[in-house]
Amino acid sequence: MVPTFARADRDGILTFFKANLYAVIRDGMDAADVRVLNDFVDRSQQRIPDEWGVGKHALLSHGQILVEHPELDRFVQYPGVFELVRSILGDDIRFAQFDFRDAPPENSREVGMAFHQDRPQITRRNWDETHLYECAYACTITYLTDVQECCPCFCVVPNSHRYETMDQARAELPGYCELPIRGKAGTTILYNIAIYHTRLAGTCNHGRRTQHTYFSRAASPVLTNWALIPERLACHDDPATRAFYSQWTPAGTEYAGKHFARR
Repeated sequence: MVPTFARADRDGILTFFKANLYAVIRDGMDAADVRVLNDFVDRSQQRIPDEWGVGKHALLSHGQILVEHPELDRFVQYPGVFELVRSILGDDIRFAQFDFRDAPPENSREVGMAFHQDRPQITRRNWDETHLYECAYACTITYLTDVQECCPCFCVVPNSHRYETMDQARAELPGYCELPIRGKAGTTILYNIAIYHTRLAGTCNHGRRTQHTYFSRAASPVLTNWALIPERLACHDDPATRAFYSQWTPAGTEYAGKHFARR
């Protein structure tokens, strides 16, 4: 069984993360906020189905949803969880991406992936051996629905960040294991994106909905070329907020040139 931690157990989470490069927080998001996000996704898919890929893709997603929805801003630095991520990445933590992934029940068996490491856009190097947690990027995935044995689920290979291929990790990583992570809605998985991970397909008609937030460091290359930063955050009155949202993608720079007010 995968160990889980209460959100308030900062020391336990950080100690486990340092040893394994992931941690599972069983109460990562409050139940009321889980309902808020589920209601939001339901409304959004009804209002702008094409932007979610409804009817086109097995997995529904929206990577630019933050731009038009300031009501989602508070979920980027979610209380208790964000402080943990900042403890790992450091005070130079930066926003990288915010999105949702939704596997409807009828598509549960079609959303599996191969094991992979997330790679930054500019370079393949996605971890930092000089860093306390060997971490250049981190991600939080929060389950917005209960994830049971038959549901699509997230799966990690702890401490697999140093290996170029999965075959190499299987052959050389001491204690190699693939850990499916399941839990109730509100469970949050915090992980170093450099470890091998995947989404396992479901075995029955139970879907899965998740919210993903990616974090970078000021010294790390830009993670993607599609995440956009809203003007309200990039030009915020608070210097700390501006700094957090200051790592722009090439697409974000182009977007700002077209849509931000002249200053």
